[in-house]
Amino acid sequence: MDRAINKIIFVDDDKIQHMINKKNMLRIKPDLELIFFQNPFSALEWLETNDFDLLLLDINMPEMSGWEFLDVLEEKKIQIPVKMLSSSMDPDDIAKSNAYQMVEGFLVKPLQIEVIEELLNCQK
Repeated sequence: MDRAINKIIFVDDDKIQHMINKKNMLRIKPDLELIFFQNPFSALEWLETNDFDLLLLDINMPEMSGWEFLDVLEEKKIQIPVKMLSSSMDPDDIAKSNAYQMVEGFLVKPLQIEVIEELLNCQK
Protein backbone atom coordinates (compact mmCIF):
# COMPACT_ATOMS: atom_id res chain seq x y z
CA MET A 1 0.00 0.00 0.00
CA ASP A 2 1.69 3.16 -1.22
CA ARG A 3 -0.90 5.90 -1.01
CA ALA A 4 -1.43 8.90 1.22
CA ILE A 5 -3.90 8.41 4.03
CA ASN A 6 -5.63 11.72 4.73
CA LYS A 7 -9.27 10.74 5.24
CA ILE A 8 -10.33 7.66 7.19
CA ILE A 9 -13.85 6.37 7.73
CA PHE A 10 -14.61 4.22 10.78
CA VAL A 11 -17.67 1.99 10.89
CA ASP A 12 -17.88 0.54 14.39
CA ASP A 13 -20.73 0.42 16.90
CA ASP A 14 -18.35 1.11 19.84
CA LYS A 15 -18.28 4.82 20.81
CA ILE A 16 -15.33 4.31 23.16
CA GLN A 17 -13.24 2.93 20.29
CA HIS A 18 -14.14 6.03 18.29
CA MET A 19 -12.90 8.35 21.05
CA ILE A 20 -9.66 6.44 21.60
CA ASN A 21 -8.87 6.14 17.89
CA LYS A 22 -9.63 9.80 17.23
CA LYS A 23 -7.37 10.97 20.06
CA ASN A 24 -4.48 8.67 19.11
CA MET A 25 -4.67 9.23 15.35
CA LEU A 26 -4.86 13.01 15.60
CA ARG A 27 -1.92 12.99 18.00
CA ILE A 28 0.13 11.26 15.29
CA LYS A 29 -1.28 13.16 12.30
CA PRO A 30 -3.19 16.32 13.36
CA ASP A 31 -4.44 17.18 9.86
CA LEU A 32 -6.07 13.77 9.38
CA GLU A 33 -9.77 13.85 8.54
CA LEU A 34 -11.67 11.22 10.51
CA ILE A 35 -15.31 10.35 10.05
CA PHE A 36 -17.04 7.96 12.45
CA PHE A 37 -20.22 5.97 12.01
CA GLN A 38 -21.87 3.77 14.63
CA ASN A 39 -24.68 2.85 12.26
CA PRO A 40 -23.58 0.88 9.19
CA PHE A 41 -26.64 1.95 7.18
CA SER A 42 -25.76 5.64 7.63
CA ALA A 43 -22.19 4.86 6.62
CA LEU A 44 -23.31 3.10 3.44
CA GLU A 45 -25.47 6.06 2.50
CA TRP A 46 -22.58 8.47 3.11
CA LEU A 47 -20.13 6.31 1.12
CA GLU A 48 -22.30 6.51 -1.99
CA THR A 49 -21.49 10.20 -2.46
CA ASN A 50 -18.19 10.85 -0.66
CA ASP A 51 -14.54 10.01 -1.19
CA PHE A 52 -11.95 8.88 1.32
CA ASP A 53 -8.68 6.98 1.51
CA LEU A 54 -9.40 4.07 3.86
CA LEU A 55 -12.32 2.34 5.58
CA LEU A 56 -11.78 0.73 8.97
CA LEU A 57 -14.68 -1.69 9.40
CA ASP A 58 -15.72 -3.59 12.51
CA ILE A 59 -16.64 -7.21 11.87
CA ASN A 60 -19.14 -7.61 14.72
CA MET A 61 -21.90 -5.00 14.82
CA PRO A 62 -25.49 -5.56 15.95
CA GLU A 63 -27.33 -4.05 12.94
CA MET A 64 -25.15 -5.55 10.20
CA SER A 65 -21.92 -7.54 10.26
CA GLY A 66 -18.80 -6.25 8.57
CA TRP A 67 -19.18 -9.07 6.04
CA GLU A 68 -22.73 -7.97 5.18
CA PHE A 69 -21.42 -4.40 4.88
CA LEU A 70 -18.78 -5.57 2.38
CA ASP A 71 -21.44 -7.42 0.40
CA VAL A 72 -23.49 -4.22 0.11
CA LEU A 73 -20.40 -2.26 -0.97
CA GLU A 74 -19.83 -4.82 -3.73
CA GLU A 75 -23.50 -4.69 -4.78
CA LYS A 76 -23.29 -0.89 -5.00
CA LYS A 77 -19.96 -1.19 -6.85
CA ILE A 78 -18.17 0.95 -4.25
CA GLN A 79 -14.51 -0.10 -4.48
CA ILE A 80 -12.48 1.10 -1.52
CA PRO A 81 -9.52 -0.08 0.54
CA VAL A 82 -10.72 -1.72 3.76
CA LYS A 83 -9.03 -2.89 6.93
CA MET A 84 -11.21 -5.08 9.11
CA LEU A 85 -11.37 -4.31 12.84
CA SER A 86 -11.69 -7.20 15.24
CA SER A 87 -11.05 -7.86 18.89
CA SER A 88 -9.32 -11.12 17.93
CA MET A 89 -7.39 -12.53 15.00
CA ASP A 90 -9.83 -15.34 14.23
CA PRO A 91 -8.35 -17.55 11.47
CA ASP A 92 -11.87 -18.06 10.05
CA ASP A 93 -12.31 -14.29 9.67
CA ILE A 94 -8.92 -13.95 8.02
CA ALA A 95 -9.80 -16.76 5.59
CA LYS A 96 -13.21 -15.22 4.90
CA SER A 97 -11.61 -11.85 4.12
CA ASN A 98 -9.77 -13.43 1.20
CA ALA A 99 -13.09 -13.55 -0.66
CA TYR A 100 -13.16 -9.74 -0.71
CA GLN A 101 -10.73 -8.02 -3.05
CA MET A 102 -11.05 -4.69 -1.20
CA VAL A 103 -9.97 -6.10 2.19
CA GLU A 104 -6.29 -5.31 2.72
CA GLY A 105 -5.91 -6.85 6.16
CA PHE A 106 -6.92 -6.92 9.80
CA LEU A 107 -6.32 -4.62 12.74
CA VAL A 108 -6.88 -5.80 16.30
CA LYS A 109 -8.94 -3.56 18.60
CA PRO A 110 -8.05 -1.54 20.47
CA LEU A 111 -5.65 -0.06 17.93
CA GLN A 112 -2.18 0.26 19.43
CA ILE A 113 -0.09 3.40 18.83
CA GLU A 114 2.50 1.41 16.83
CA VAL A 115 -0.24 0.04 14.54
CA ILE A 116 -1.68 3.52 13.98
CA GLU A 117 1.78 4.91 13.18
CA GLU A 118 2.40 2.13 10.67
CA LEU A 119 -1.04 2.66 9.10
CA LEU A 120 -0.61 6.44 8.79
CA ASN A 121 2.98 6.28 7.58
CA CYS A 122 2.14 4.02 4.67
CA GLN A 123 2.36 6.99 2.30
CA LYS A 124 6.13 7.22 2.78
